[in-house]
Amino acid sequence: MRGWDGLVSSALLGTERRPPNFEELPPPIQQQLSGEPGLLDAAALATLYKRAGRLPLRGVEPLPVAEGEDRPLPRPNAIRRLTAMLTGFQSAALGEWLRIAEAKGWGIPPEHLPALADYARGRAEYRPLVVAAAGRRAAWLAGLNPEWRFLHEAVGEDPELWTHGNSIQRRAWFRALRQRDPGAALDALGEVWPTEPASARAEFLGVLKTNLSGADEDLLEQALDDKAKDVRRVAAGLLARIDGSRYGVRMAERVSTYLVQSQGVLAVTLPERVSKAMERDGIDAQAHPGLGRRAWWLRQIVAAAPLPAPGILQLPVEGIAAEVLQAAWAEAAVREQNVEWARALLRHNAATDNRTSELLRVLPPDELPAAIEHLRARIDLSDLVGGLPVPWSASVAELVLDQLVKVGTARNWARLAGIAARAVPPEALNHPITREPTGEEDTWRSRLVETLVFRREMYEELS
Repeated sequence: MRGWDGLVSSALLGTERRPPNFEELPPPIQQQLSGEPGLLDAAALATLYKRAGRLPLRGVEPLPVAEGEDRPLPRPNAIRRLTAMLTGFQSAALGEWLRIAEAKGWGIPPEHLPALADYARGRAEYRPLVVAAAGRRAAWLAGLNPEWRFLHEAVGEDPELWTHGNSIQRRAWFRALRQRDPGAALDALGEVWPTEPASARAEFLGVLKTNLSGADEDLLEQALDDKAKDVRRVAAGLLARIDGSRYGVRMAERVSTYLVQSQGVLAVTLPERVSKAMERDGIDAQAHPGLGRRAWWLRQIVAAAPLPAPGILQLPVEGIAAEVLQAAWAEAAVREQNVEWARALLRHNAATDNRTSELLRVLPPDELPAAIEHLRARIDLSDLVGGLPVPWSASVAELVLDQLVKVGTARNWARLAGIAARAVPPEALNHPITREPTGEEDTWRSRLVETLVFRREMYEELS
């Protein structure tokens, strides 16, 4: 209401420092103020004025009708479960419910779409699910509330969106084109590259990770000369992923300068400085916490270079701590998704710089239980499985749930139980732990069983 903020300021600062300006108030309030009006009188009248309502709006046009959906709705009990999650009960399973419904071809009751949009507004990981759930209504909803702008990601193939759309629509259009036709997406980005702001250039480069190939190399090499550090960083990371790239050749040549195998020993020479060419290829000249500056330069070079044969792990190292090289090779193994190297690093108990879970993700699913059992002696089980893709494989789920069966209700297992509750795959939701009595008290064990049963019923309802 006009003038209300001025009254609040006068009340907070004092009328001597901020005399109230009653002329800012609506005319009906000014008419009621006579003589020498006081601040409290004006505030009381303004409060009543605000509570009294307002005149009907004129010239209001009805909203355009949203497009309908062809997908059928799931059974009523499934919709009731969705409603319960939107009101706070077991809401962590909401994303899973949406994924199942999408996979099964179920639609979403339209009356639930605003609540879903509000839920996803501050949770980026839910946005693609809500965009898919909204379907043809997504663009309609996006125009109703500025906080639902992310729904603009539901776009079609109209090229006008690339040239005239907002930033969200352009990014979504480009991502869809990259998946459908990588070459056409590369051409489209090349045409607008000189005119895009740095933040957009970095975002569009990140999309090139999908269907990345040697065809992208020229644009990425050009991006290494960009003025923006974020653009150069993204470009270097992508070039390191392209087999046989000029970037990889340059890094391999640098590694051969600093690492030399001689008489069964890996002799290491540390870089003396970071050259302009090294900086262009993304080597950070700044110091790294807990690591000497020259050792940090070497680690970056080794991590960005193509991996050698994993037998190099067996060689004794001179000139630097072996852990520096092991951490660099672990980073490269994750980037290349190299199963042989991941297997070797884990068996070697190498220093992987907190990349153990990432290396486990590289392994084939049937190797995970044995690898986890091998590592449990020195790494907490929760840390090992907490970074695995969700849902887990059935074998990993059985390993974890079998362990939880044995430990009673000891509090130190609560974290693992919380992870397992969401990560167990559908085929393991009927594990014997769900049929064991848990007692009436609220423990991690009772919460685990409640969540597993809730998820099992959810799959049954949406089947």
